[in-house]
Amino acid sequence: MKRLYFIIISVFLISCEAEVFDVQNLNNNKIIVLGHAGMGSGITYPTNTMESIHACLEEGADGSEMDVQLTKDGVLVAFHDEDLSENTNLSGRINSLNWNEIKGAYYTNIPFLKYEVISLDELFSSITDVKNYFFSFDIKLFEGDENPISYKKRFIAALVQITEKYDLKEKLFIESVNESFLKELKEEDPRFKLLIYPPSYESGVEIAKKLNLTGITISVDNISVEQVKEAHDDSLFITVWGVNSRTKNKDAIRKNPDIIQTDRLENLIKLLNTP
Repeated sequence: MKRLYFIIISVFLISCEAEVFDVQNLNNNKIIVLGHAGMGSGITYPTNTMESIHACLEEGADGSEMDVQLTKDGVLVAFHDEDLSENTNLSGRINSLNWNEIKGAYYTNIPFLKYEVISLDELFSSITDVKNYFFSFDIKLFEGDENPISYKKRFIAALVQITEKYDLKEKLFIESVNESFLKELKEEDPRFKLLIYPPSYESGVEIAKKLNLTGITISVDNISVEQVKEAHDDSLFITVWGVNSRTKNKDAIRKNPDIIQTDRLENLIKLLNTP
């Protein structure tokens, strides 16, 4: 009986040992850990807020992903939804309003009350040694009534200005579903690290190769270990998102991407730093 008890305890202890990950990727075999819009969905703060992104950096992340939109007067804003009425005390599209009409807007979704919508300029000016962190901009165009060509040009000009002001370009990734937007941004400055957000892995590879992009951003559920390796063989970076649980963190690591955007930041950092 004692022997059986010993065997059971031994098996249990072995099963509890931390998994050792042998990461193989294009980033010197090190995964870049980004918080999803800060600390992630449903974690303490609304996403894309000053408080959430600061907490993410203080937690030990390499940086943060964030959703980025453009105001009517050319200010870049960290905000996800198409209309401000979905989660804040204001209404209207960001690209139909000037920044002075948006500044001071706050989130109203319970329990996240009174946290403000922020501009990227406010955010980056508040971060010490900002150029030492990685950031990924998920571009939300939400084209309105403005001519699409002039709107994209204004958006690109604003991106160039913010990256130059805060010296972000070396550690900045820009994601978009819009192929023509990425093409124009690439033509504006080939040094931008651009990621296509495709409907499928196969289409992502095709577009990334055609436009000579940095890589692909895709749900962790929609790419396999083999496809990540295939993309790496073609020198394409892979970002995975939709990583919203401890189980998904492990699944994401095992696929060897270059970047993981996670909603469970503390756990992912712990997994990657366990000897």
